[in-house]
Amino acid sequence: MNAPTPPLANDPLAQTAWAAFRTRLREFAADQLPEAMVPSRFVVLPELPKLPNGKVDRGRLPAVSDGESAGTAYVAPQTPLEILLADIWADLLGVGRVGQKDNFFELGGDSLAAAQTAARLRAATGLQVSLRSLFDHPTLGRLARHIGAQDGPAPTVDGGRHPRSISGTDLAAEAVLPADIAPADDAAPPAPAPYTTVLLTGGTGYTGAFLMRELLDRSGAHLYVLVRADTPRQAAGRVRTAMERYGVWRDGDESRFTGVPGDLARPYFGLDHGTYRRLARDVQMIVHNGAWSSYALPYRRLKPVNVLGTQEVLRLAARHLIKPVHYISSLAVYPGRPGEHRWPEDAATGPEGVVGGYRQTKWVGDRMMAQAHERGLPTCVYRPGQITGAQTTGACAEDTFLNATLKGCVQLGAALEFDVFLEMTPVDFCAAAVAHVALGGQGHGTAFNLPGGRPLAWDRLVDLLDECGYPLRRLSYADWYAELTRAVESGEQNELARFLPLFGSDQPAEDLGYRGSRPVFGTANLRAALTGSGITCLPPGLELVSRYLDHFEATHFLPARAERTAERKAP
Repeated sequence: MNAPTPPLANDPLAQTAWAAFRTRLREFAADQLPEAMVPSRFVVLPELPKLPNGKVDRGRLPAVSDGESAGTAYVAPQTPLEILLADIWADLLGVGRVGQKDNFFELGGDSLAAAQTAARLRAATGLQVSLRSLFDHPTLGRLARHIGAQDGPAPTVDGGRHPRSISGTDLAAEAVLPADIAPADDAAPPAPAPYTTVLLTGGTGYTGAFLMRELLDRSGAHLYVLVRADTPRQAAGRVRTAMERYGVWRDGDESRFTGVPGDLARPYFGLDHGTYRRLARDVQMIVHNGAWSSYALPYRRLKPVNVLGTQEVLRLAARHLIKPVHYISSLAVYPGRPGEHRWPEDAATGPEGVVGGYRQTKWVGDRMMAQAHERGLPTCVYRPGQITGAQTTGACAEDTFLNATLKGCVQLGAALEFDVFLEMTPVDFCAAAVAHVALGGQGHGTAFNLPGGRPLAWDRLVDLLDECGYPLRRLSYADWYAELTRAVESGEQNELARFLPLFGSDQPAEDLGYRGSRPVFGTANLRAALTGSGITCLPPGLELVSRYLDHFEATHFLPARAERTAERKAP
């Protein structure tokens, strides 16, 4: 039986501290997890009750609302399938009664528990339920109705719409720039290059660390870096930590930038009036790299940072001194279509065919930049492909979807069949190109596609893994998906477990790529801008991929290779 809440929970001081801690936990969870998996309730204890063997004594944990989802009245399961699902959830999640309106993830479910639910349901009934079904239909009643309809036309989320997207009509409306975003009547004209002050957003991320390095090396400007932090010192510390992680910190950098604690998702970045006014007055150019980069989250969850944050950047650019804004967009703004399609470096296309929350927020930002330029704000847009490791050192973020896929396949010992081409843009090439153009003060009103050295077929990437010492079995998508879900259901560690909502039993979500699509991205503007700069991009061949894998092996992201079968030579 669950133990009562400990007396310390009635201490007002403890309650205040715990409330703040719960808020931080919720914010962290929202940054890391798909929307459906963010817990609605957190219970804080002075310490966890333990069994003699040191494991948590779940029976002595305090009760939590009898297992009901927050804010919902209990409705008992009615049909045999609802009753079976309720029993499975209650057993797996260790909760009391489970009702029709209860949400699997609010009750404590995660990707592993979802896989175990599917396995138990299959064993009890023979029904095949994809893990994505549970993510798309997280309440017990909705899931039961979805499963029950599988013999006929199965209903999908939102009447057939992509579960993480909004409609094309709504997306077009979202991309209309608010009327107040325009140069103020009393705003001074833009300062000419070379700039003395630059504002960078997203400076604590992977791309941001390399943008810091390039902006510092290619100019004498002082950088202001907007960072989610409590104090300027903490903000600066987070920037330094990111640069050190990827090997781009240099002695003396600390005197070249100032950390600005703020939040893209809040009006005026959450800054006090004096700080905001100083930035509006002193900053001469803005590089807007900040974004919440998650393919697993829906548009509405990403909008505050990726869309409203972009609007706040443009508002700042229009105040006191007109500031050029250089926006890091993505090749994902182009729609996915079968066959070959050519995409010049023009304004983003119409909204149809752009699916997935992250892709849609980038499309909106791309369109808003074009409108801002029409209103008199100098803007440039940069559209990289999937940003990969540095071509010089191999230093690479480990939390990208592509790298999670590589590790997940290595852990599984098998690669999926997937007819897609990857546009891999090395992070140091991307950062150098952006810094070169932005600091030059020219080319405003221009968009640049940065697809990397050349497209790389997924099958060829699997070949390169084999040549570099990571041989993988080739499986059809259906067999690979079945093997992945069995591994997760059995409790094996796999980097792709947290991305299971993006995989269906028959094919991956459209967010991840379009089968048979052969896009050709124009780069005339980019080539013209980089002429004579010495900035070049290595093609994604054996030399580059082996450098990435060396980095992953050195950081223990990937297991050590018993032997290396590849010769170290360029393709």
